[in-house]
Formats: sequence, C-alpha cells, structure tokens
Amino acid sequence: MRKRIPNKLSPPRVVVLPDKAVHQVRRYKVITPLFGGGAEPQRPDAVTVVRASEIRGMLRFWWRATRGGQFNGNLEALRRKEAEIWGAAATKDGLGPSRTAICVKVIHRGHHFQAVDRRGHPVQDVGAIDSIYSYVAFPLRDISGAYVLENVEFDLEIQYSKRLAAEVEASLWAWETFGGVGARTRRGFGALQLVEIEQQGEKISLRTASCNEVASEITKGLQKHLALGKWCNSTENIPHLTSDVQFQITGPGGNPVSIWENLIKKYQAFRQRRHKKYGLSLWPEANTIRVNMGRAPKWPRNIFNPRLVKKFPRGQFGLPIIFHMPHDKNLSVDSYTLQGQAAPGSKDNPINRLASPLILRPLACDQGAVGLAVILENPRVPPYGLEVDGLPQEKKAVRSELSFKDAKTEPLKRVLNGEPDVLKAFLDTL
Repeated sequence: MRKRIPNKLSPPRVVVLPDKAVHQVRRYKVITPLFGGGAEPQRPDAVTVVRASEIRGMLRFWWRATRGGQFNGNLEALRRKEAEIWGAAATKDGLGPSRTAICVKVIHRGHHFQAVDRRGHPVQDVGAIDSIYSYVAFPLRDISGAYVLENVEFDLEIQYSKRLAAEVEASLWAWETFGGVGARTRRGFGALQLVEIEQQGEKISLRTASCNEVASEITKGLQKHLALGKWCNSTENIPHLTSDVQFQITGPGGNPVSIWENLIKKYQAFRQRRHKKYGLSLWPEANTIRVNMGRAPKWPRNIFNPRLVKKFPRGQFGLPIIFHMPHDKNLSVDSYTLQGQAAPGSKDNPINRLASPLILRPLACDQGAVGLAVILENPRVPPYGLEVDGLPQEKKAVRSELSFKDAKTEPLKRVLNGEPDVLKAFLDTL
C-alpha cells in the first residue's frame, strides 16, 4: 500500500474579524442579461445564479486594477497584500484565508432573456446569427440549449477590517462601475446597479446619479480610489486603471438594455466598416492575407490611389480573431486566425487569447441609463508578438500598431479619421 506523505504545513488559521469590522449588505440589480457564471462554462449556475467565489475573483481583479500601482512594480509586495485582503492558498510563509468575508444571497433568480432580431422579432438563442446581440454573444452560438438570464437581484454581505477599508472600497467601486457578474462583462453582460446599502442596521437607498453627472462621478471615483504609483517591468502587463483613463459616455435615454444594444451596434459597425453595406472591408487585414499568399488585393470602388497597410490593427481589440474568407477561391484555406506567438525556441502552443482592453456597458442614471466605453491600460500585443495561423511560416509574424502615416492612408482614414490608436478612434465615434 502506498504511504500517504504527511503534510508539513499547519492547517490554515481561521481568521476572526474584530468587532469593529465594517459589515455591510449591498443589494444589486443586474441590469443587462447574465451570461454564464456557473460551474459549467457559458451556462448559469443551476443552484446559485451568482456565486460568492466568482465575486471574490472579480473584486480581486479590480483591486489590482485600482490599488496595484502603490507597489511600484514589486510583484511580491502586491501578491502579499492581495493575499491578505482576498486570501490565498495556505503556505509556510503565512499566507492563507482571506480577511474579507463574503456571502451572497440571491433575491431574484431572474428568467430567460428573450433575444430579438433587428426587426424586433423573437429569436431562439441570444447568440444566434440573426440576434442583435450575436456580435458579443457568439460563444453561445454552438451550445445547445444555451440561454442568459435577466432581472437577477442579489445581496452581497461583506465584512472586512476597517484597516483595509480603502482597499476593499476601491475594489467595490471599480467592480460596480466597470465590471459585472458572469462571463463577457467587458462586452456589457451582467452589468450592475447598486441600489441599497445596509450597515449597522440602517438601510440606505442610494440616489441614482443624474446622467449629466456620470462622467464627473467616474472622475471623482478615480481620484478617490486609485493608488498612484509606477507600473513598470513585471507589473505593467496587469490590466489597470489610470488617473487619465480614456472613457466616453453616450446617451442618455432608454433603459439599460436599449443603451447596451446601441453600444453593440456602434461597436459592430466600427469593427466591420465597409465601403458599402455588403461591400469590401475598409480594414487592411484581408488584403494583407491575400498579398502574403501571393494574391492581388481587392479594393472597394471609388477609393482613389489606395496603399496597403500590411498590418492587423483590429488585433488591439483582443485575441483571437478569425478571418473567414470563403469567397477567395485561390486561397489555400477558408479561415485564418490572428493569435499570439509562442515563446521563441519553445514547443509551447501559441498564445491564442488576449483579453480586450475595451469595456462596454450601460450605467443606470436618473433618466434611464447612459452607455460607457472605457479603455483599460492593458497589453495590446502578447509578450512574443502576433502571428496569423494559416500563412506560410516565413510570413506568419505580423504587427497591429499603426503610425500616423498608416492612419491617414486610404481607405483606413475613412475608419480612423487619422487617429492611429484604434481603440481611441472607436471612442471618438461615440
């Protein structure tokens, strides 16, 4: 019989919070459909629609995004502080259970969200090709019986030491303002509205901000909650907020879902900008693939003296990106995938995912809602560069960053209006 190796570590200590700890119950409405969030990917949880472990992970992320700058690039110091607040696996160096206690009580499980097409007619699945949400819900397209929920409400009971108040409150504010619950929150699913806080037996119903105040409230929140410092070397790849973060407010008008729908339409229109509704794309990626495969580029009519920018600028929206080109009969394959390269000399698989720096979501206000688009400080390119799977090996490596000269060439200037930062150019369209 195989002998069990004795554990050399002591059991993790149970953290008992002091009597003077902050104890709150925060009530939330989920104002856009809840996508996934369960133990099974892409599906709501069968038992608890919103899980405490999921929220802890979200708060941990937003703590790094708001407070990580105070460590000036020291990853070890950041890690130890994060473990103190949000917990870590028990180790001999003393890390262990969280000093922040979290419990979730679902008030309303919600119901199936009825997706519609562009004419307002019901469609079976939110990810279906004819759904107006399909551009951001496409992961659900191939999942049988997949659905999302609407009108979910829950209470978050949270308890933490007053000594950690600035850290926890910053995380809560950022999560409520920029984040959400479930999957694909950067594309607006699971957006939150904080409606009530109960503390010391007193319930405080929160005033919904004026739609004209939303931008200034975000600026005030950044000034209050960001821990300023130098993001450098090992920490610069951690997604984070800055005091001069680029964001844009749209609206006001309508309910949160209609505002979100409008953001999706604008996002899709920008990323799929064409000369005509069903004409050739104004973006350069397809022509770059054609040229790299020894084929001639295809230009929209009435584009005067075009010059091909041999880059893949839409890679800055996140990876992977699949370019379907079934109508190009002379190409060797129908689809090409833009992804990150593997480390030089390694046998690892390519880095095929890079989270988008762009967040789109509605925010509730006194006139219904406004739209928010914000750009995180986030890597735009994987650590070892980009490649296109499907191109010959010697031509796989590609670039996405544009210069001012690139942005002013036909037909790209019709998309970017001379702005080389692709994400900033999108904000300008809002």
